[in-house]
Amino acid sequence: MTAAILIAGSCASLALKASRARTWDDDLGNDTSFRRHSLALATTGVASSLWVKFADVVTRIPGSGDPLLSHQSYSGSMQAKLIGCYGTAAALGAYGWIKCLPEDVRRNPFSWPGRIVDGVSQSLLQLAPKDTSDPVQNKYSLLTSSFLIFTAMQTICNMPIAVIPSWTSRRLSRAFPMYTFLGAVTCFDLKEATEQGRILTDESSRLLSAGVRSFGGLYLGARGLSLLDPSFPKHFGVVNQVPGLAVMAILMVGLTLRSDKK
Repeated sequence: MTAAILIAGSCASLALKASRARTWDDDLGNDTSFRRHSLALATTGVASSLWVKFADVVTRIPGSGDPLLSHQSYSGSMQAKLIGCYGTAAALGAYGWIKCLPEDVRRNPFSWPGRIVDGVSQSLLQLAPKDTSDPVQNKYSLLTSSFLIFTAMQTICNMPIAVIPSWTSRRLSRAFPMYTFLGAVTCFDLKEATEQGRILTDESSRLLSAGVRSFGGLYLGARGLSLLDPSFPKHFGVVNQVPGLAVMAILMVGLTLRSDKK
């Protein structure tokens, strides 16, 4: 529930900025970071709503009959509240993205899917750093690619691969892709900021960078505490099946703690 509120709050902040914009050309037209984050948060809101609605199906225990037995499920008021929060986040994120569109495109919703495909394709082709001798560009390029790979692994792969990098077993590992996806978008923005020479001077970039480092610190701290768990490794059966991927994920997330200074 806390995650839902935080995501909705982030979308509300973006929507507020969009509503205060005076003109597309002056305020939003050239703000690719704002546009990208608005669309990413809208996507995350929709995906999270679908997760809450169909969690019992996604986490179904193999071999269970009727009634359906699942590792995770939501019902009643809790389901309604979560879908309400995530749905609101999706709507606010979409509003922010739509406000970024030129007036003629905004009036033609049928052109929006093509615009999204073009933007995503362009971003994917720009994953590589412009200057491979710049360690900070390399850092964010690797992090963006890694977070995208993690997102795909958790979304389309079967267990035990899907448990990496969340370590949440079958209960919540399918919900974690929403956060690695947001991590990929954030790191891509920081890669662009580094290439444009504003990673250390732009306030928004410094805030995003601090958020990425905080995530890395929390993730590595949680992995370290897991080693102190008396039930480790016996009760970490799914993770134990893919030790190589687990170590690789820890190493890649550890890259978040590297300084943005060359």
